[in-house]
Amino acid sequence: MRDYVVAAVFLAFYSLLAAQQAPPPGGNAAPSGPVLAPNGPGVAFQFTKIDNDVLAEANAVDARYEKKGLVMQDPGLQKYLDTVGAQVLANRPVPENVTFRFRAVRDPMVNAFALPNGSVYVTTGLLALLENEAQLAGVLGHETGHVFERHSYLENRSERKKALTLNIIQIVAAAAPVGPNLSTGMQVFGAAVMAGADISSIVLVASVYGYSREMERQADGDGLAAMTASGYDPHAMARSFELLDQDSKLEFEPFDSFYHDHPKLKDRQAAAAEFASAHTPADARVGGEKEYLAAVSPAIVYDISMNMECRRARTAVARAGRMTAMFPDDPKYQTLLGDAYRALGAKAATPSEEELTHHGQAEHRKVYFKMTEPEEEKVLLEKPEGQAELQNHREKAEQLLLSVVKTHPDYAPAYRDLGFLYEDESRYPDAAGQYHHYLDLVAATSLDHLRIERRLAEVEKLPVPQTH
Repeated sequence: MRDYVVAAVFLAFYSLLAAQQAPPPGGNAAPSGPVLAPNGPGVAFQFTKIDNDVLAEANAVDARYEKKGLVMQDPGLQKYLDTVGAQVLANRPVPENVTFRFRAVRDPMVNAFALPNGSVYVTTGLLALLENEAQLAGVLGHETGHVFERHSYLENRSERKKALTLNIIQIVAAAAPVGPNLSTGMQVFGAAVMAGADISSIVLVASVYGYSREMERQADGDGLAAMTASGYDPHAMARSFELLDQDSKLEFEPFDSFYHDHPKLKDRQAAAAEFASAHTPADARVGGEKEYLAAVSPAIVYDISMNMECRRARTAVARAGRMTAMFPDDPKYQTLLGDAYRALGAKAATPSEEELTHHGQAEHRKVYFKMTEPEEEKVLLEKPEGQAELQNHREKAEQLLLSVVKTHPDYAPAYRDLGFLYEDESRYPDAAGQYHHYLDLVAATSLDHLRIERRLAEVEKLPVPQTH
């Protein structure tokens, strides 16, 4: 119940902020095209004590993320982000009190945001969704636009009432990890928001609520101008908005980021496409999808695993399926796809037409907050179609994992996951055999070795179910 109240607070307050940001009835509409001002206010911006307080909050959020281990530390991924970020920044003068840093943050929520000190965070969820380097450049261009334009400071000055949101978010952040239904999922999904919310409202404005429409349009314009000047195809930004819209329909999320605000996505996509049609140079580059996926693969692997933890197995299947298709010889992705199908259980891999309706989404929301995952599975299995889905997904998982152990007999995780699958199916001797294979391949000193040893001891005690 407490989790349901927390979610309700988030949803209600999101609506309140959206209403505050809407233009007044009968007011002048903002211009439809991007605003091209990639250098921001420049020296005209003068810091006040209020601004210094915001800067201190941003530095504290950085420190919190580091302390909690939310920032990915993979050298290859970091080098790639730094390279793309540097190209988007080009030779523009860096504003006062800004040090640009581009970071991947461990969070399956599809999101990105920038702090006023220049720290730009892209979640593993968004990195796993994008298709190429140009799309990433568009995201980084948009976020650095907020920094150049000093939007955090200006928003804080103009809407001081937003400081009151901090008290609400502190309650949400403290309460979300409590309860049987959402404890794991809410600690993982939206981790960046939760970790920063009790320090500063900056993260909330930047990543969940968004800035004013004019500011967001300006950041889009800055991003389009910056990526185009760096040689990237601006059509990629329009395609990013299309991907965000498609992905948001795959399954329910505990709360939406600004990147999943559907009405704004349509408007932003149209504006980006209009800009691209007039400003794309003949030699603009996009970058290959395979090269992009290889560069960000550590983030995608993390994202697949965490989506399974967050009751988002549909997303895990989609992400793992994409990686398996692109890298068919890599046992890591086949194993992840097999595990994702196992996690999917009796749920269909794609939402039905009914689930995509407002009523269907409301029902899904109720299920997510009122039922644990096993309770939801039990309800699904009461119907023949749920039983058929479960059988189908288990068969797919077994085929994938058996294929891995056949072609890569030294890849230990495949044996472990086969053991999990057989244990789910009450095939205890088969599960024990796979656990033995796994233990033979991993170091006896590893933590996972001890965990599987204990699991093996348990399944060896279980009676073999009688078949009739």
